[in-house]
Amino acid sequence: MKDIKFFINDILKEDPFLIKQKTKNSKLINIFKLQIKLHQKNCAKYRLWYKKNNFKNPDQLTNYNDIPFLPSSVFKSHHLKSSTKKYKMIESSGTSSNQRSSIYIDTDTSLFQRLSLTKILSSTVGSQRKNFFVADLQPFEDNSDRRLSARFAGISGYLMAAKKIHYLLKLNNKKEIILDKEKINILKKEIINSPIIIIGYTYMLWQYLFNNNDFEELKYKPNIDTKIIHFGGWKKVQNEKVDSKKFIEKIKKKININENSILDIYGFSEQLGSIYVSSGYGGNVINSYSNILIRDFNTLEVLEDGKVGFMQFLSVFPLSYPGFSILNDDVGYISKREIIDGIECLEFKTLKRIENMEPRGCGDTLPNNYYV
Repeated sequence: MKDIKFFINDILKEDPFLIKQKTKNSKLINIFKLQIKLHQKNCAKYRLWYKKNNFKNPDQLTNYNDIPFLPSSVFKSHHLKSSTKKYKMIESSGTSSNQRSSIYIDTDTSLFQRLSLTKILSSTVGSQRKNFFVADLQPFEDNSDRRLSARFAGISGYLMAAKKIHYLLKLNNKKEIILDKEKINILKKEIINSPIIIIGYTYMLWQYLFNNNDFEELKYKPNIDTKIIHFGGWKKVQNEKVDSKKFIEKIKKKININENSILDIYGFSEQLGSIYVSSGYGGNVINSYSNILIRDFNTLEVLEDGKVGFMQFLSVFPLSYPGFSILNDDVGYISKREIIDGIECLEFKTLKRIENMEPRGCGDTLPNNYYV
């Protein structure tokens, strides 16, 4: 009998965005059935949770709507593992309560996540390796700053595609973060003739590069294949009343780049490797290895496109922990769904947290018996 790794490898052979809808649905539903069986067998807490809530036998599942989900908050209060193999523990970024999710990644899960990330990035920015200019400090092995270590851990997967890496920031003699003028000059020379990648956390790019008077506006067009990649950190820039439109317009003014070359990546620690890329003002695109459902704030029923609710993300990769179906605390909606030549183009957009939902989150919407 073929095991689940065979079927994950099989779907990873598909183009990350050009899979036929019927093929995708068939392959994903099959993998999710196997995921449930795997975690029932290998994770006692997941097995008890599944039984206690009287979910369907996985063999009876026929569509995404019926696939049970764990709230993302459960990984902050429970250590859920489905593997006895050697693993590394990933911690999510902290919240206002300083609670962090603990995710256990073994070698199989890590490999699938890296393959997915590589394929999605190659499809998005091209397979040719480029010089990366990182809006951050260069990490050091003996650095004890937890914030820098966490930032580097978050960005390291993307740097696998780099031909050469330049870090655009440094510390001055007062230990303040400033632009590294030498690296900025290298950027200005290369951006004209060569396709480069400028990458970093959203708030780091905003604070230290694009909203920084020390970084002067470029008067010339960059190479047409140059890309800006940013992710995370929206809460920090939204505190300065910066939204996606203002962010993009500032970048266009600074370096004279087309908005479709500005890529916003949505992802989260509970499902590493499953990233969702938006270009310019568009929505985040669902890839061939994942799916999304939007659920009502109160009933948790699946909503029709365009309506705002909690986002349920389904990813085929988590094997060492039961994280293949997660109800995220973030709020969003399906912004686009169309089928062209049998291929479904599905996009979503996230919104600022609705104020009266913020104290609750998806975990408080669920009945008490839903928790593991």
